[in-house]
Amino acid sequence: MKKLELCRGLLGVCQLIRPQLLYRTVTGTTPSPGAVVLMRVLGARHVVQALLLTGAGPTTQGVKTWHRCGALVDLAHAATMVALACGDRRWRRPAGIDAALALAFSALEAR
Repeated sequence: MKKLELCRGLLGVCQLIRPQLLYRTVTGTTPSPGAVVLMRVLGARHVVQALLLTGAGPTTQGVKTWHRCGALVDLAHAATMVALACGDRRWRRPAGIDAALALAFSALEAR
């Protein structure tokens, strides 16, 4: 599972360092200041989660438990992004893409 944490951590670092570039790439528009802050917060979550899961538990069972918890966090994140996409048309594309990423992370963490 180290590759998954590396991908998660890299995504988080990109969200922290270049949120405007990522947003423009996904939507084709310039992000609002609030969107930039939100992307940085989500990036920080990805970095922290990657670090926690990389060093998760000394036992096999402990590692599985941490990854299941990570999968639940990603699933909750995906649900909030779906709600945002449904509730506000302006956020539909970026929230939908973020929901898809969160679902992918959740599925990979759960296996």
